[in-house]
Amino acid sequence: MAADEPTSPRTTRRRQRAVPVSDDDAGTQVETAYRSLLRRALLAGGAAAVVCAVVFAVTGGGSGLASSLLGSVIVLLFFGLRLLVMRRTARSNPQLVLAVALGVYTAKIAVLGLAMILLTRISWVDGPALGLSVIVTAVVWLAAEMHAFVKLRIPVFAGTSSDGPAGPAGGKS
Repeated sequence: MAADEPTSPRTTRRRQRAVPVSDDDAGTQVETAYRSLLRRALLAGGAAAVVCAVVFAVTGGGSGLASSLLGSVIVLLFFGLRLLVMRRTARSNPQLVLAVALGVYTAKIAVLGLAMILLTRISWVDGPALGLSVIVTAVVWLAAEMHAFVKLRIPVFAGTSSDGPAGPAGGKS
C-alpha cells in the first residue's frame, strides 16, 4: 500500500500498547496478594495442626500431643516466614527475587531437616507424631497456598482499549 493511499479501518491494524501498572498500584497488589496467601495458608495449616494434635493426643497421649504441636508450629513458622521474606523482596528485580526464593527454600529445608534430626533425639518427643505432623501440615499449607495463588487476579498489563487483552499474550500486535 502506498503512503498516499487512504487507509480504511478494515485494512489497518490497530496497535495496542501495554500500559504498565503504576508502582503504587503494583505495591498495593503485592501486599494484598501476600496477605491473602498468608491468611489462607495459615488457616488451612492451623486446621491441619489441630487435626494432627487431636489424632496424636488420642493415639500417643501427652507426648504425641506435644510432638504433634511442636512439628506443626515449626512448619507454620518456617512457611510463614518464607512468605514474609518474599513479601519484603517482591518489589526488587526478578533475579533478586529468584535468588532470595531459592535461598529461603534451601535454608528452610536444611533447618527443618536439622530440627527433625535433633528433636527426635529428645526422650519425650514422639518421632512418628512429629514427622507425620510436619508432613501433613506442610502438604496442607502448600495446597492452600497454591489454591490461594490460583485465585489471585494480578494483571500484568492494562490495555488501552476495550477490545481485549493487550500485548503479545492477547494475540494482537
